[in-house]
Amino acid sequence: MVDAGNAFKGTRIGTDSNGGMSGWQAESGRSPTAVARTIVSYWCVDGHETRPTFAKLNDEEIPEIWECGRCGRPAGRSPGVDLNVDGDEPFKSHLQYAKERRSEEEAMKVLDDALRQLRRRHTP
Repeated sequence: MVDAGNAFKGTRIGTDSNGGMSGWQAESGRSPTAVARTIVSYWCVDGHETRPTFAKLNDEEIPEIWECGRCGRPAGRSPGVDLNVDGDEPFKSHLQYAKERRSEEEAMKVLDDALRQLRRRHTP
């Protein structure tokens, strides 16, 4: 059996003795600089707040509309404003699309078939 020794004992991956810098930082002698950031609040019509972080930009460079992180609807920088444009279909979940394709009776039949197959697989 070959013993690798203790060469790596007590060291972490990515560490370097070069002043705490590793990789491109150690090679170039440069350390990354922090970029000024700004957090902007957006609200969808349901009142969900989404807060993306942007690099510090002029106010006119920040998007007016952002997608809601919870429901996917368009969100604006003012709360309570409905941003759905006429002709745009509002956001629908997968379940809402599935309900459009099947009646309640068809859905129950599909569910019963799936449960029957699961029970058959797990019955000893």
